[in-house]
Amino acid sequence: MTMPGRRIIAIDYGRRRVGVAVSQDEIGIAFGLDTLIIDHPNEILPGILNILTERGSREVVLGLPISLGDRPGELCGEIIVLTEALQGRGIVVHLVDEALSSKTAGVMLRQRGRRPSKEDRDRASAAFLLQEYLDGRLPEFSREHIEKIKHEISS
Repeated sequence: MTMPGRRIIAIDYGRRRVGVAVSQDEIGIAFGLDTLIIDHPNEILPGILNILTERGSREVVLGLPISLGDRPGELCGEIIVLTEALQGRGIVVHLVDEALSSKTAGVMLRQRGRRPSKEDRDRASAAFLLQEYLDGRLPEFSREHIEKIKHEISS
């Protein structure tokens, strides 16, 4: 749950596009901020650090793709690397299950009468992820669960 004065950035990680959302300080509402277009995973960290600096935030919600069978998705390894890089710079990272966030965001945009672009969907997905976290409907993974995921990825 968000506390007044806390600004949180959410990241919907993708290999080509990274959706970014931010929480509105006092009212706990998330909104899509940007979609970073990248050519290589090494481009993500500088982009995210710039957004954190611009927004005065030291806190990130990052979606971790876990399949319906509770298995790590194909991007989990890259997301864990990004998490550790952010944490190494003093950023607090909340890893949460992002299952179906992109599909839900696409459905929500279509219900509003829009045919969403991929960039729209990525921003909306990050906003959906952040709003679910702020509302307490999306708990973060425990340290034990993250260690289990790391073990599964390395096996």
